Amino acid sequence: MRGLIEKDIRLMLQRKTFLLVFVAIAVILGIYMDGTFVVSYCCLAGLVFSISTLSYDEYDNGYPFLFSLPISRKGYAAEKLLFTFGCVLAGWIVGLILQIPISFFKGNLTDDITGFYTGALLFLALFLIVVAILVPVELHFGMEKSRIAMAGLFGGCFLIGLAGPKLIEFLNINTEELKATVLSLPVPALVGGVIGITLIIMGASYLITALVMEKKEF
Repeated sequence: MRGLIEKDIRLMLQRKTFLLVFVAIAVILGIYMDGTFVVSYCCLAGLVFSISTLSYDEYDNGYPFLFSLPISRKGYAAEKLLFTFGCVLAGWIVGLILQIPISFFKGNLTDDITGFYTGALLFLALFLIVVAILVPVELHFGMEKSRIAMAGLFGGCFLIGLAGPKLIEFLNINTEELKATVLSLPVPALVGGVIGITLIIMGASYLITALVMEKKEF
């Protein structure tokens, strides 16, 4: 696994110029945007750059070569998830490092510091869940077909989003009361719940990804 991680890091460092451009854009946009924009932007950058390593592995019959080395399929699945999770986490940390001084100099860091860190944590959880879905989909369908699969997935989510309000109205669910109940929870309980749900999804993602790699033919 160490060798795979080193390989992926070296691949990313070949595009360090683009990484620096992403950071520069994040700083510029962070000056004009409020809230946790820089954090989410850096998380997105980490996701995009780490997922792109999958295309390098698939390119020019890369998988047969990789698995001619002493690398197990489950180990490869674990490495891809850990590496992608790690890149998103690194982007989140960089985003915090950039956002805090920007917000401080703009004078709005102390307006709602609890809300700032809670929002940043929710963005991290959201991107980790996206990774947990994206990696097994990419490995199962391949880089070309996965674009169609992801378009269908996001299209389904869009339809659910459209039908959701109608379903809530049909079930007679009081959303304002539900929202007030969730927000009334202590911050540690809310954060712990988000972390717990995210970890469960990440664990399920590993099991699915390992199963995909075990059945994948090259």
